[in-house]
Amino acid sequence: MRILFIGTPQCACPLLERLIGKEQVIGVVTQPDCQRGRGKKILPLPVKVLAKKREIVTYQPKDINSFSFISQMRDKAPDIIVVVAFGKIFSPEFLSIPKICVLNVHPSLLPQYRGPAPIPWAIINGEKETGITIHKIEKEIDKGKIILQQKLSIDLFDTIKSLETKFSLIGATLLIRAINMIKDGSVKYITQDEREATYAPRIKKEDTRIDWNKSSMEIHNLVRGLNPYYGAFTFVKIRGERVRMKIWQTEPVEEDSERDSQSGKIVRICKGKGFLVKGGEGFILVKEVQIPNRNSISGYDFIKGYHIKEGAILGDKGE
Repeated sequence: MRILFIGTPQCACPLLERLIGKEQVIGVVTQPDCQRGRGKKILPLPVKVLAKKREIVTYQPKDINSFSFISQMRDKAPDIIVVVAFGKIFSPEFLSIPKICVLNVHPSLLPQYRGPAPIPWAIINGEKETGITIHKIEKEIDKGKIILQQKLSIDLFDTIKSLETKFSLIGATLLIRAINMIKDGSVKYITQDEREATYAPRIKKEDTRIDWNKSSMEIHNLVRGLNPYYGAFTFVKIRGERVRMKIWQTEPVEEDSERDSQSGKIVRICKGKGFLVKGGEGFILVKEVQIPNRNSISGYDFIKGYHIKEGAILGDKGE
């Protein structure tokens, strides 16, 4: 099969690597290089780095739906276009390029969690499992007919990164199976049940604020569901100044003391581990934090380094 691969982030690389070993990858399309990191340097994206290493021609169009780019891709005559985490909507003209179809590898059990952020929202919502779906891309986003699906467990300490790793490895195997089914004619296309559809919108700034009135488990899910790309945030007072602080790692804790404490109150400093905060229900151990223009550090080092005392209140009403 002549495959045109479209993708951008690191989690797309294992799928591209597997395709290179199994099919004829005739080109790779990825987003234009962008500024990344604290130095804001322009760096090549992971899929581009891999394609260059494997000596595959790479395209980085400003507009993937432009007439000129569509014409260029049509000349390459792909049998199948494979899309993994590209983040753009394709026009009907673009979808008509391949001889057979455009396949998408989506990190959820469609029709659940359609949209651009299925992994973060599955974690934030406390799901115990999600999945991987191989489906045809059709006119409406994530509504195309399904070829294959596989469930994927979500563990208590999974983050976006760890779940992406699971998705990449299992998704690569599932993608090859789907292509083989297309090649041997055994493929069956299943229409999605609209009654089960849910949506996973882009993460907005207001989605990342910690509400200390929520349960410790809900706060923990928010923190790990925003790690490592967004960061759940709250406010803390340092030397009388209100400072925005990201929390990167937490652990729900069963604790009998301080039942009547105010939500967001630091009730205990746990040597070598972090600091314990009261939630609306239960307690949460804060293990890793970061304030602006500083590297992330352990919760315990933060408390000691900035002289934060037990009884301090985190959040908008922090003292």
